[in-house]
Amino acid sequence: MAGQPEENGELEWDRTVAVEFTLVAGETVSVRDALDEPATEESVRRYAEQLIREIGTDTVRTFAYWWEGEFYVDAVRLRDVAAVSVSTISAEDESDEWEE
Repeated sequence: MAGQPEENGELEWDRTVAVEFTLVAGETVSVRDALDEPATEESVRRYAEQLIREIGTDTVRTFAYWWEGEFYVDAVRLRDVAAVSVSTISAEDESDEWEE
């Protein structure tokens, strides 16, 4: 369901979600992803439900995105995930609230 960044490399804010994985070991991995459609309650729920169905499987999800001028590629093996949180973000969110 993940979308592509705009031509300038930045994610479209109305399609961007923050995803936080809590691993079985207790570590947290935070990433950004873009939906294929505007971020509404329904589209975010569908995205989260897809991730939830994959928890505990050997699926490896990758997340490639630009953030504050830097390009990131993160991968999470969903077998190691104990919990997931998906939320919308907006352009107004302060960057100092974002934990890398």
